[in-house]
Amino acid sequence: MSIKFLDLAAQNREIAQRAARELEALHAATSYVGGPALAAFEREFAAYLGVKYVVGVGSGSDALRLALLALGIGPGDGVITVPMTFIATAAAIVQAGAVPEFVDVDPSTCNLSPDHLCRYLEAGRFRSPNGPRAVIPVDLYGLPCAMDQVAAIAHQYKLLVVEDACQAHGARLSVGGRWVRAGTLADAGCFSFYPAKNLGCWGQGGALATNDERLAAVAARLADHGRTSHYGHEAYGYNARLDTLQAAVLRAKLEHLEDWNRRRRAIAARYRELLNGCGALLPEEPAGLESCYHLFTIRSARRDAIRAALNAAAIGNGIHYPLPLHLQPACAALGYRPGDFPASERIAETTLSLPMHPHLTDDEVATVAAVVRGAL
Repeated sequence: MSIKFLDLAAQNREIAQRAARELEALHAATSYVGGPALAAFEREFAAYLGVKYVVGVGSGSDALRLALLALGIGPGDGVITVPMTFIATAAAIVQAGAVPEFVDVDPSTCNLSPDHLCRYLEAGRFRSPNGPRAVIPVDLYGLPCAMDQVAAIAHQYKLLVVEDACQAHGARLSVGGRWVRAGTLADAGCFSFYPAKNLGCWGQGGALATNDERLAAVAARLADHGRTSHYGHEAYGYNARLDTLQAAVLRAKLEHLEDWNRRRRAIAARYRELLNGCGALLPEEPAGLESCYHLFTIRSARRDAIRAALNAAAIGNGIHYPLPLHLQPACAALGYRPGDFPASERIAETTLSLPMHPHLTDDEVATVAAVVRGAL
């Protein structure tokens, strides 16, 4: 019997009745672009996050690009981010006309290292003509970045902050004695609703979250062809709107997100218990940070042996991500070389993602752990 890495069919069964009602209302109104379902989802997701505005867009990549453009980032500007992330983070910077400037991650969290960020800014040897104007910290695997530290550094150096929270739906961090959602402390927080995400739709989708009214308005216009009226356009915008059909599905899933995340955290705790002392490095969760466990990744120099054992047992697994961005062919023109970011390179060489979704049973978790321990 196989164990799925991700079980979207089980999610669909759980939301089937609510999704059917949402889609029936949408079809009755024939409101397929924009309309009440999209506006309702934007309000509901903003309330869930605790921000004033959410702008639904076509993908997480759209959210990142439009956030940078709405903040005025453009040609000659540098945007600092990490090489240990999906290509979309750097692609959004390039598509805005800016230059990606990488700093290494903290090997314990796999997220942007505040110390490396400080050292890079202090050194002043920048790769962009205008120098850095913004920073994109990434909440990798669902663990929030140390946003309080990043925000303080950004303020000191007058940098804008766009948080790549595309894997962190519902993750939390403690700031000043209160818990806040990932994606809410930056100038803009960006989310992906790719189907595999904790909050995923039935196709492509994304959102930009912010407390800045002007930023939200500019991003919404850019996502809708720069439109100010039906045939009035103040800018060359994009066709980057969130599909209303996807908004209807997301409304159905949003009401389950907290329960699903609680189950993910319980599964992560059980993995930790069963894999303690097995020889693999388990994901850390520093005090004041609460992961939503989009992925549960272990790290081991014997990754390939573990993966072979999982495959032989018909257990789903994955590698996120096997080649850091500074070594990707797409980024070759930036001039980075092997060895420039050792923590990111080591993570890429050793990380392995185990099955993680809210419909995993306790027996399945125990089976996965037993196979991992056996391989080691």
